[in-house]
Amino acid sequence: MKYLIAGATLALLAGCNGPSEEPLQSQPTAAAEDPQAQMAGLDQQIRSMIGMAYADNLEQCRLAEVGHRPCGGPQYYIAYSTTTVDEAVLQKLIAEHRQLQINYQQRHDVVGTCEVIPRPQLTMQGGRCIASPTAER
Repeated sequence: MKYLIAGATLALLAGCNGPSEEPLQSQPTAAAEDPQAQMAGLDQQIRSMIGMAYADNLEQCRLAEVGHRPCGGPQYYIAYSTTTVDEAVLQKLIAEHRQLQINYQQRHDVVGTCEVIPRPQLTMQGGRCIASPTAER
């Protein structure tokens, strides 16, 4: 009889530790925990948002500094059009991406080549904003 009661108690306790009732969506994903995956996702969002950067004239073109190099300055420059992009949303994504990179670089002691990437010149080609390399190198 002792063994029957002990077995029933164990079965009851095991049932109490059953599956969680929280939905799977509320658990963090691997990408949310991986800063490199987060940075890659934000970079893709930025590039997708900018798209082909169509504009009617050069005044609608802007240059964004994206990312952060370990020695300072942006990771890269990209041209975008004010006619096709919500600048406030774009700048928020760029700032979030930059901060993630800075935090990652500091946390992991990332070093770089410390070269300076020249700021490109904005031009238009085929109705699109383009970041053209400058002659300075």
